[in-house]
Amino acid sequence: MADAIHELIATEAARNKLAARRISAAEAAQLPRNRYTTLRNPRHANDDGKRRLLIGRTDGGRALTLVIERTVDPTTWLIITGWTATVRERKIIG
Repeated sequence: MADAIHELIATEAARNKLAARRISAAEAAQLPRNRYTTLRNPRHANDDGKRRLLIGRTDGGRALTLVIERTVDPTTWLIITGWTATVRERKIIG
């Protein structure tokens, strides 16, 4: 079953990490409203599945990858960091 994402929350630390890569929190929040996919985060295999990679597009078509972490609410996720999607990641979302 796909992860339902209705809300993304960005802490100040996450907003700073995104800003360092020229991504606004507003852009990151657009991903769940558009076509996206989630994958288990291969770099955190021992995190009990709490972290995922969210790969999607902004309203303007920019492809982004976010590391997100599950909260108590299964449809609300915390942004950890993010970057412009790589070629390989873009292929995943088509």
